Amino acid sequence: MRNGSCPLFLLGMIGLTAIALPYSQLFADELVLTNGDRIQGQSVAQTDDHLIWRSDSFGELSIALEAVASINGVALSSAASTSEPSLVLSSFSNSYKGGLSVTGAYASGNEEREDWDIESAVEWRTGDYRHNTNINYESHSLNGSPSNEEYHLGYGVDFFFREKWFWKNGAARGANENRAIDQYYSIGSAIGRQLWDTESSALSAESGLTWISEEFDNQSADNRLTWSWSADYRQILIRSLELFHTHRLLVSLSDAKDSEIRADIGLKAPLVDNLFTELKFEWIYDNQPALGTDPSDSQLTIGVNYSW
Repeated sequence: MRNGSCPLFLLGMIGLTAIALPYSQLFADELVLTNGDRIQGQSVAQTDDHLIWRSDSFGELSIALEAVASINGVALSSAASTSEPSLVLSSFSNSYKGGLSVTGAYASGNEEREDWDIESAVEWRTGDYRHNTNINYESHSLNGSPSNEEYHLGYGVDFFFREKWFWKNGAARGANENRAIDQYYSIGSAIGRQLWDTESSALSAESGLTWISEEFDNQSADNRLTWSWSADYRQILIRSLELFHTHRLLVSLSDAKDSEIRADIGLKAPLVDNLFTELKFEWIYDNQPALGTDPSDSQLTIGVNYSW
């Protein structure tokens, strides 16, 4: 469904971002064994060959180091002989992951309606570089009217010049008939920080400059250089239920009143293997939209996600 403004969602989104760091710290650490078992709790001490782990459910446990795969997604060094566990963060190795989400709806009778929302994102790492691509296509038709279509193609690369700091460069192209945008292009550069990235939680933020060129259905155009701010947050809650949230703010450097914000928030629940049910709320607010369009757009979708 698409609505007008959604001030309550904006307040919730700002609140989520503001409490992201302390919220994540409320969750216990997660120990993963080589057999795949996961134990919530905290590390107490480490000997030459054993880790003392205080489990939330089983109390203190003595676990052989050779049976420990990771703590919070970070490999445990069995070579250390200190009384505290030594966590060794390995440098980026070649890796590849991605996801495909599909949402569809069809209705006939008193109301003829057809909606499709297909989104795919792929990320791969090589050395100090992290590449990512994303593709999104949407089509919405009501009561026999021509479909309003939207698409987005994007590519970006992050260069980690320090352990947690990266330089991001990216470009995108797309169109959005719902907002009377015939086509748009953007290219940007930003400095970001990966605050943390584990199996159970991750948070990154970045800020920089983005050039945007938009061509509208009425043959007018808008070209502007903007300051950008974005954040990406995810957290495993319980039983692999994942909360995710992203947002991006763009403010024109020539006119501070010309701004736009996009935000997603949702939940992913596992079904079987790599298949998930995804509930997602998307929101856009543009305080200087194309002539004849509303400044705010929102959409709630429930679909299927396949991740690898």
